[in-house]
Amino acid sequence: MCKVDQVLQEIDNLSLAEQQEVLYRLSDKLDLLGCLLLSGETFSDWDNTEDSVYDDL
Repeated sequence: MCKVDQVLQEIDNLSLAEQQEVLYRLSDKLDLLGCLLLSGETFSDWDNTEDSVYDDL
């Protein structure tokens, strides 16, 4: 059994309130990861040879 399956099994063993808390916290983490992914794409415009002089600042 892989770790993901183990985690899902443990979630099944939680009460409804605990499952809702897991869902709420996971949602917050996914929101943060999504924001980080979007911001990484925004700054990719500066990843070029002209701006490389600023890489070591």
